[in-house]
Amino acid sequence: MIFSNIKMKKKMLYILVITGLILLGLIMRIAYLQFIEGEELKLGAYEQQTLDRKITPKRGTIYDATGENILATSASVETVTINPVNIDKNKKEDLINAFCNIFDLEREEVSKKVNKKSSIETIVTRCEKEQTDELRKWLEDNNITKGVNIDEDSKRYYPYGSLASHVIGFCGSDNQGLDGIESEYDELLRGTKGKILKVTDAKGGEIGGEKEEYIEPIDGDSLVLTIDLTIQSIAEKYLKQACIDNECTDGGNMIIMNPKTGDILAMATYPSYNLNTPYEINSEELKNVWDSMSKNDRISSLQQMWRNKAIADAYEPGSTFKLITASAALEEGITTPDKEGEFSCVGYIEVAGVRIRCWRYYRPHGSESLRQALMNSCNPVFIGLGQKIGKEKYYEYLKKFGLFEKTGITLPGEAGSIFLKEAKVGPVELATISFGQRFKVTPIQLITAVSAIANKGIRVSPRLVKQSINSQTGEVTEYPVKEVERVLSEETANNIIDMMGSVVSEGTGKGAQVKGYTVGGKTGTSEDGVNTGKYVASFMGVTPVSDPELVILITLYNPTGEGGHQGGGIAAPLAGEVLTDVLAYLEVNKDNQKEEDIIKEVEVPEIREKTIKEAKSILKEQGLELVLKQETEEDINDKIVKEQMPKPRNYSCRRHKSRSRNLIKKRIINIKYFI
Repeated sequence: MIFSNIKMKKKMLYILVITGLILLGLIMRIAYLQFIEGEELKLGAYEQQTLDRKITPKRGTIYDATGENILATSASVETVTINPVNIDKNKKEDLINAFCNIFDLEREEVSKKVNKKSSIETIVTRCEKEQTDELRKWLEDNNITKGVNIDEDSKRYYPYGSLASHVIGFCGSDNQGLDGIESEYDELLRGTKGKILKVTDAKGGEIGGEKEEYIEPIDGDSLVLTIDLTIQSIAEKYLKQACIDNECTDGGNMIIMNPKTGDILAMATYPSYNLNTPYEINSEELKNVWDSMSKNDRISSLQQMWRNKAIADAYEPGSTFKLITASAALEEGITTPDKEGEFSCVGYIEVAGVRIRCWRYYRPHGSESLRQALMNSCNPVFIGLGQKIGKEKYYEYLKKFGLFEKTGITLPGEAGSIFLKEAKVGPVELATISFGQRFKVTPIQLITAVSAIANKGIRVSPRLVKQSINSQTGEVTEYPVKEVERVLSEETANNIIDMMGSVVSEGTGKGAQVKGYTVGGKTGTSEDGVNTGKYVASFMGVTPVSDPELVILITLYNPTGEGGHQGGGIAAPLAGEVLTDVLAYLEVNKDNQKEEDIIKEVEVPEIREKTIKEAKSILKEQGLELVLKQETEEDINDKIVKEQMPKPRNYSCRRHKSRSRNLIKKRIINIKYFI
């Protein structure tokens, strides 16, 4: 009996201990949930009980440099979602049919979504309002008041299609910027999403009496680019035609830059693509085999189509790089522009036992000054200058010109240059660098370097965005011009630009001449890789020579047409065509007009029976000069004009525009007066 009582007491003790441990564990668990995971669980409960529908804000508008032309904008569209658990089971089949008919959707996919036991499913995004209005009417006619949501949304639209496609870029299905300016400035452009909040039960069903809470989206800020719609259109038109005419198998690119501000006025790449359909390949050849291509090959083709060659593809600049060598040599006092007979071209030059030929080795240039060497694009002269400068000093200038670093242009995917490390540069390597071979730079790097020369020796960073506009306040934020450093003295820079003028007026760049303007330039022809059989034809230009306002770089990749592959033959004339239109559009004052080319029709007024004083006043308004047939010292202002020559009629008047003022070469009106 005693034994049984002891056994019972032990059993009760065990039960008490176990119960105590369980209670202690529960208390600890409750404390853990309350104090450690409390906030997280509270948030989870809120999310479980709250139906959260996102509202996409409008992305900011992208304008061209004028601030008037819209390059990218967001249009209002709508998105349709459903709460499957709130849809009447008897009406689900009819609703599936309506979705399929109105939005042209696959029935199987829609049916899965409508019959799911989830809180929310997306039926269609970014559809036009005409379609959602049709759905609204159908829902009203069929007395469906809950379970279907139609919310505002935003869709990106590019009014000019393919214009500046490699600069602007495009957006993905989630309205996120994927390339170009759209990607680089995505955080600023995309804005903040809004919400529609609704309290639901555990199954996602509506709780009676609870109203939706609407949190308004905040639209993205807008951007004003430096790209000018008209100049970009001109660049793309002529570049496309040149690539087609010269059968440039690898396309081409063109950059037009303001050297004083770094503003990129145009950046064109051919072939371009339509920003409204960025996943549609632009090659007819690829379209024919698209279905048979692997997924990886398709992706690679699309990426190549989107690639901005002006910033992402480094190339050998060829003879355009002689401008850099000439600049360093002048700045170091090694040479002067016009010392007759300073150099002599015999068709080649020996460097460390290696004979390097001039491009015109078969008919050497003979005695030359530096200006003549640049006009002739004579390789041996620039090799000799490179030797005199020395690799250490030469590399210092390359660094000053920014050729060892990216320009920092605000676009994704900018590549850098490819140079041998200074320690590995020998005499032959220095020789080839001196005339633009066996290294690579990007077009944006090269035009930025030459713009430093055009800007009186001061390097400025390239700029693509000049302003942003706050969507809420309208406040404008300026993006400043960034001067990097002085590369050359103003005197050296002016001498180089002046010599570039000679290249176009008398040398290899004659094709770039523009009537009425002085244009400076340098042609380039280089190999696209070693032993590839491909070439790059290029032209670097500045205008007007007296005070450059534009710098242009044209690069044509692997031209295989009848026009050949020389920069002077195909790239320089293209620059002439482009600059003719751009200078006229910008109304840049002409600085190279010949009087016989400047004709203006003027209406010769009737001055007979007027006093001489009146006649002078009338003629002065027309820019004409009155000369008396009879000379006298007396005051004749009140005398009456009886005859005039020429008679009242139209005649041609010579007119000359200079940069500072309009000068009129006045035609003389001879008169006879009554005494």
